[in-house]
Amino acid sequence: NLLALLPGDDPQVQHEVIVLGAHYDHVGYGSSNNSFGPIGKIHNGADDNASGVATVLEAAQALASLDRPLRRSILFAFWDGEEKGLLGSKHWLAQPTLAPPHVVRMALNFDMVGRMRDRKVEVFGTRTARGLRRLISHKNEDNLVVDFMWAMTSDSDHHPFFLRNIPSLMFHTGKHGDYHRPSDDVEKLNLEGMQ
Repeated sequence: NLLALLPGDDPQVQHEVIVLGAHYDHVGYGSSNNSFGPIGKIHNGADDNASGVATVLEAAQALASLDRPLRRSILFAFWDGEEKGLLGSKHWLAQPTLAPPHVVRMALNFDMVGRMRDRKVEVFGTRTARGLRRLISHKNEDNLVVDFMWAMTSDSDHHPFFLRNIPSLMFHTGKHGDYHRPSDDVEKLNLEGMQ
């Protein structure tokens, strides 16, 4: 895992943490266990999940350059081992480098956010805390089509936080024919949609 902390400024809540995360691993050359083929060719994983990593890096740069510090601390987390069973996020929650997991007030996960179609984004986890759906709806200034997904799936790094009763959201622009294939390359990303 690669972690960076942006400390909060409010003595009342600066010990509380918001996690913004994305996994940076992918499936290498692929295998019969993790690829839809062809196997033996590099799977670059531009959408899964370089798109999420780029999103978190952009958020880190934007939040670090604010004129006024944030009240709570922000942990930017780049998880390893997601493709092998969410190993990085599970490990960090079991052995946190920062503080006990109970200081984490929310976890935001960005996984496959690079292939937006028809201005649609899927958001998982709005039932994990009161008011999340309303918050996202009110902050949707670009009038995106937000699909609130009710199922809380265990297929990405938001799920270990959910299992610990930490409010968790995952942002996702949907699976596609290049998912876990060598054809998931950068020229197919919707950069404007990521922005």
